[in-house]
Amino acid sequence: MLERKKSINLNTFYYAFSFFLFLLFLLNPQLSKATVPTTTQNCQTNIHSVQIVQSDANNPSQIKAQTWENVDRLPDYWDKRWKGYHSSAWYKVLWTQKCPFNIQEPVTLTISHINMAGEIYLNDEFLWKDQSLVEPLSRSWHNPRYWILPSSSLKQGQNTLWIRVVGTPTQKSGLGPVHLGEHTQIMDIYKQAVLEKRSLPSLNLFVNLIVGLFCLIVWLFIRSEYAFKWFGFVTILWLIYSYLVLRSDPLLSLTSTTIDRFSVITFSIYASVGCIAAWRFAKSTFPKAEKILLFFCIFSTIIILFVPIQYLPTTLNLVFLIGVIIFILKCLTYPYIAYKSKLKEAYFLSLQYLFFFPIAINDAIYMLTLKGQILSPYTAPISTITVGLVLAYRLSNNAKSIAQFNKTLEQSVIQAKDELSVSLNNQHQLALENVKLQERIHFSHDLHDGLGGSISRSLILLEKYDHIEKDQMLSILKLLRNDLRQTIDFGSSQESQIPATPILWAAHIRHRFVMIFEEMEISSKWDIIPQWQSTPSTLQCLTLARVAEEALNNIVKHSQATEVKVSLYEAQQKLILEIEDNGIGFIPHEVEAGLHVGLHSMQQRVSRLNGQFEINSKSGQTILKVSLPFTA
Repeated sequence: MLERKKSINLNTFYYAFSFFLFLLFLLNPQLSKATVPTTTQNCQTNIHSVQIVQSDANNPSQIKAQTWENVDRLPDYWDKRWKGYHSSAWYKVLWTQKCPFNIQEPVTLTISHINMAGEIYLNDEFLWKDQSLVEPLSRSWHNPRYWILPSSSLKQGQNTLWIRVVGTPTQKSGLGPVHLGEHTQIMDIYKQAVLEKRSLPSLNLFVNLIVGLFCLIVWLFIRSEYAFKWFGFVTILWLIYSYLVLRSDPLLSLTSTTIDRFSVITFSIYASVGCIAAWRFAKSTFPKAEKILLFFCIFSTIIILFVPIQYLPTTLNLVFLIGVIIFILKCLTYPYIAYKSKLKEAYFLSLQYLFFFPIAINDAIYMLTLKGQILSPYTAPISTITVGLVLAYRLSNNAKSIAQFNKTLEQSVIQAKDELSVSLNNQHQLALENVKLQERIHFSHDLHDGLGGSISRSLILLEKYDHIEKDQMLSILKLLRNDLRQTIDFGSSQESQIPATPILWAAHIRHRFVMIFEEMEISSKWDIIPQWQSTPSTLQCLTLARVAEEALNNIVKHSQATEVKVSLYEAQQKLILEIEDNGIGFIPHEVEAGLHVGLHSMQQRVSRLNGQFEINSKSGQTILKVSLPFTA
């Protein structure tokens, strides 16, 4: 039942999560908004030339007269133009604005990205700069910006835009596309750039966060779902990598090269762990391949952390490229793995990986060259659809499993009830047989101790006299009849009346044996307490009576005693019977080994009432002591 509750709770979470992701992409305005550029109605803005020069100057006036190099198009990266140069450079953008009637209008400027940080001057006047132009650098390579250039700062005719770019050794340093023009038109370009470089990646980051948390929650609920644990770790790694790429402000005083080291390490681990997660999802393991991936992660991490700075760019690109190859191989081989696993959930995941294959190649080229357009932010809906299909399939399977479980449980309950009924009937029959057997045993003990004792005493009397009178014979027969009636009517039943006093309890025993003792010249002493201090039960009275009769009968038959003492008293919340004689005695354990019926019967009677049965015997003295607790 516990597993069933867990499954029901997870199903509810599946429904809520799937509905949330559906609304997220259905209602997100960034994804549904179309950008339609507009054209200016009044002024015409044209960029005539873009030039670049190496310089560490802090402003345009400090730039020494050098030879400027023409830039054919933007974006521009100087890694091929100046190999090994990673300091800073100035871009000079010459542009004109022609307005009718010589009326100057504000111009809007947007720059797609600056790699890695920069500052801007307009006609030698400061316009803007990044938060930090020295290490730790700001990171503007995925951060589009726009400015409204006031008409008071513009010149009629040619204007100059000075853009300083501070580069890093580990990234392609340079300047992204620059657009100048009427505000509405430029804002459309800016919004499109923000959508591609900030909004969609941020949304992708958020969706992956939700999916990762979901996977970890599923794993916490069902620890056997190891694939969800691995996917949770993969998502966390992707979140860290994306965060390092998208962050624009300095991070914990880390230099740009340090951040790039950690980002590539994270990507290499992400690619390797992603393979393991996908394999686990298909219920497959590849020990050799997993060891190779583990070695790659450890080796690449050590190399990236300790490689000298002059070899760092090549090392980062190589490790990143290997990570991409690992991801691509996973995408290409997973359909076969899914086919071998025969799991429909794995089929959904394999379709997603086939879709990701060309996107991974495109984005790898973009990250290495910073040319083109990154496509991975657009994959969030695909990931969400895949997750939805997997969840829907698992919901269906869980519902079927629950239905089958209920059916099996119902059948098992019916079968268990039938088996229990049969078992109870068998136990009832055994109990009845046991009760009958116990009654027979008790009845046989009563016959032995009661009627058997009477017969033994009668035989002793008959052996004593050669001629028995009719009255004596009738008396013997009546005594036998009375003992038989007592055995049949009362036996060991608790419905018999308790004697009012101990003396009345001992009266019939005393009457039977005194006559025999006198005939056999045995003196007897009866030390009986006059009143009950604590009232015994009927069964206790009957048990003591049977024990007394059997013990006295044994004295008559075997002891050759001349003196007998019978005592009944109470001590320590116990009713105690003691019978002592001065006969020849016997060895108790030898008698017990000989299966003496009378002795065994006495012990059984006392044991049933949680009492104590003791015999101490030697030549000239035998003491039998029975103690019955009143709490019994």
